[in-house]
Parts: sequence; structure tokens; C-alpha cells
Amino acid sequence: MLLKTKLEILADAAKYDASCASSGTERRNSSDGAGIGSTEGMGICHSYAPDGRCISLLKILLTNFCLYECVYCVNRASSNVKRARFSVDEVVKLTLSFYQRNYIEGLFLSSGIIQNPDYTMEQVVEVARVLREEHDFRGYIHLKTIPDASDELLAKAGLYADS
Repeated sequence: MLLKTKLEILADAAKYDASCASSGTERRNSSDGAGIGSTEGMGICHSYAPDGRCISLLKILLTNFCLYECVYCVNRASSNVKRARFSVDEVVKLTLSFYQRNYIEGLFLSSGIIQNPDYTMEQVVEVARVLREEHDFRGYIHLKTIPDASDELLAKAGLYADS
């Protein structure tokens, strides 16, 4: 599957995570809705940093595959949605690419649960670790914790994430 297709699927799936506050901006009037100066787009959300600044984040899921059957979740195992999964390297590449072009100021990463909670949390933490340690990424990183992941993995996530 092409990276662009994965981005479309996993950015769209991330919109259901209601914890990312919007700045309330609207799209500018352009013929296709995504012209130069557009303030919103696929996978971009606006949130507020602890110092009050409004920042743009790449908001995506690592995957929308999920083992669980949570009735409220669009990505539950039985849901008839198109599925996709990023590799750690793909998320890192996208984040750095968007950041270097000044499209975003950080990353908001969540995920469906694959294999088990610890495996999924390890993958999420690895994205943040690679960004911070291998690429010296200084942008904002928001990691969603995976339910039932080990305390050790949650502590490790805290080493790399801003929230």
C-alpha cells in the first residue's frame, strides 16, 4: 500500500480521538479546499502547548487494526473500515518531512492494539525514541498510552513525549 494511502486512512481514523483541541480555524476558500494557505488538512490538528501557543500536530494512528471489540470504537475488530498500518520508519519519515516543511510543529500518535498492548506500546515508544535520539527532533510529541501496557513502557514513553 502506498504511503499516501496509509496516511489518508490513518489520519482519517485519528479524527475520532477527541483529545486534540482544535484552534477553531476554517479552511480558506480555494477551488479544491486544500490550496496554499489552508489551515487544516488531512492529519493536521491544532492543539495548545503548555505555554499557551497554538501548535499544529500531525495527528495519526500507527494502525487502525485492533484486537478488541470496544462497541464505541470505529476501529473495533468487527468494524468494516479500510485498514492500514505504518511502520516505525514511515511515521518518523512523515513527521520529519512535514516538520522540515513547516507544516507541523509536532506529532500526535495513537494506535489500535495489535498483537498485545505491550507490543503496540513498544512500537509507539520506538517512534518517539527514534525521533528524539536518532534525529534530534525537538518538536512536540504527544503519545497516547495503550490500555494495559506495562508500567515500564509507560515510563519509557514519558522520557520522549511532551504529553
